[in-house]
Amino acid sequence: MEVRGHISKQSIRNRYLGMRNNLSYGERLAKSQRIWEFLKKEPVFESAEAVLVYMDYRSEVMTTGLVEELLAKGGRRIFAPRVLGMNISFYEISSLEELGPGYQDIREPAQDERKMFTHKLAKDLKSLVLIPGAVFDRQRGRMGYGKGFYDRFLAEYIELSGAALAFECQVAKKIPMEEHDIRPDIIVTETGVIR
Repeated sequence: MEVRGHISKQSIRNRYLGMRNNLSYGERLAKSQRIWEFLKKEPVFESAEAVLVYMDYRSEVMTTGLVEELLAKGGRRIFAPRVLGMNISFYEISSLEELGPGYQDIREPAQDERKMFTHKLAKDLKSLVLIPGAVFDRQRGRMGYGKGFYDRFLAEYIELSGAALAFECQVAKKIPMEEHDIRPDIIVTETGVIR
């Protein structure tokens, strides 16, 4: 379905988030697990020495089980986001127990400068950012929730690869994109990978 420019971004968001919210917990879990399987086969994931994750919130593609698996397996550094004002920063975690309620009650790590993901780490480690969002399209367009946290972070860390995780019901034919909107390298859904 073509999404026309005169429709407000918020109404587009609401429509696709409504579809995402209609998925049952069981559907979201099963589809999330399929998404993880596709993601794990991607070269950009296989080669990542650091994975910057998001902690799932409401009806987003679940990441908790994936993060548990990555932490248990070891061999990669895992960083979770914390909202600071209008920006996000990522902090290394070694256990989900290090997360507590933060911005909008999303689980966040403590603010600890020694564990922060920095430009030096971005240069030294092959890193992949997992990106949430409201609506996506087949041209790798992404519309977040309107605050621009990930667009600002990715604009600052241009050397990072980005993989957006989305349910197929969140993928439109085409969405309006602005100059500052960042396209992830890949979008992974339960039916495959959009490149």
